[in-house]
Amino acid sequence: MRMKAIRTMGALSVLLGCAMASSFAQSGDTKALASLPKQYSATAFGQAGPVAGKSFEITIYITGWTSNDQLSADLSVLKEKGPDALVSAMDKHEEVGRLAPTGYTGISLRFAQIKPTGDGGAHMVLATNRPMAFGELYNQTRSTDYPFTILTLDVDKNGKGTGTLVPVAKVRFDKSGMLEIENFGEQPLRLANVFLQK
Repeated sequence: MRMKAIRTMGALSVLLGCAMASSFAQSGDTKALASLPKQYSATAFGQAGPVAGKSFEITIYITGWTSNDQLSADLSVLKEKGPDALVSAMDKHEEVGRLAPTGYTGISLRFAQIKPTGDGGAHMVLATNRPMAFGELYNQTRSTDYPFTILTLDVDKNGKGTGTLVPVAKVRFDKSGMLEIENFGEQPLRLANVFLQK
């Protein structure tokens, strides 16, 4: 399962790695998308395993952007001290948004950055150290080794587009120094019908 998960996450690993390594300076065309707060809606589709063919609506609230200095600090913590240290570090970050099934409170987001794309659109990466249920922690299930939730959005200048949601993820640097993301399931959730609500 582990090797299969890494292979299926290859595209997202590259996507997130490029986003994190890039400058997030806002072009004139993306200032409207970068202004805050923002609220997006999307439909999440399961692609494999028990959730294959199932769907549900989610709402993404963005109230702040993470600075490049904070990004560099987080990556240093991950590289030098590992994922557990990054979880602790993210506990101290201010909330920069929320991710929720529509109609529910959801979870806090602790990381959010935006990168301009062609035609005035944007690529966004949002993440958090996910809350774990008591039973998950008490029983020390394998999922406790996957403490992050990662979300990417690709939208056009009108705020419409697609994305990917990895609800339960492991993030680390491999031996070659490349950022690696492993999904706990067989495939991440596909986000469709993404659109800017307000």
